[in-house]
Amino acid sequence: FKGVKVIKKQAEANNENKAAGIQTSWFAFDLALVNYLDETKYAENKSLSNPAIGEPLSKFKMQLNNGKSTNINIWVVQQKYRFKNPAFYLKYGLGLEMFNFRYEYGINFRKNESMFIYLNDESYQKNKLFTSYLSAPVQFGYDFKLKNYKILGISGGLVTGYLFKSYNKQINRELGKEKYKSNFSLRDMRLAGVFEIRIDKLKFFGTASLQNMLDKMNTNQSLYPYSFGLRFSKF
Repeated sequence: FKGVKVIKKQAEANNENKAAGIQTSWFAFDLALVNYLDETKYAENKSLSNPAIGEPLSKFKMQLNNGKSTNINIWVVQQKYRFKNPAFYLKYGLGLEMFNFRYEYGINFRKNESMFIYLNDESYQKNKLFTSYLSAPVQFGYDFKLKNYKILGISGGLVTGYLFKSYNKQINRELGKEKYKSNFSLRDMRLAGVFEIRIDKLKFFGTASLQNMLDKMNTNQSLYPYSFGLRFSKF
């Protein structure tokens, strides 16, 4: 029995060593709904409340078609570092964050317009602003082991991203399909808070922008995107 005891102790030590250290996962993705907080002070900006084209922007306040605005993320690689106490971990990764803002009204994003964003009286079957970021999230988390051996985990941190693609796609019955490519007045860098809740294999996540998605050098508008959805990841 002494030999059995020695082997058992070694196996437990090996399991602890495997629990600590770095784990790597390839190709995970997120699927979420997206919206934004419109913090624009329309009453203080005459150019926004009384545009040269279309209805007053203050009436619409950049409203999205919320049921169709989505956020899809593809994480090429993720790593999780577990500390000596394996319940604590640090998770980081690299991938793409993609946002599809679907607008209910005739909101236009253009490269050569002095306002960059303006309204017209056209009606669109589809009006979408697409933005894509090369992003790197960093999260610190803790896993609780429940009595039924399932895991409840929480984590939070920051995600930073660089804007590398954006366009305004519109479909109109008379004009057909048009796509306008530019960075418009969008901010080059993205900084957002991120949280994750894990209930065994089911994972929920959310993000909230800490910066105006529009560059204040070019516009007086203030939009702060946020998203909430499901995460399909190994860890």
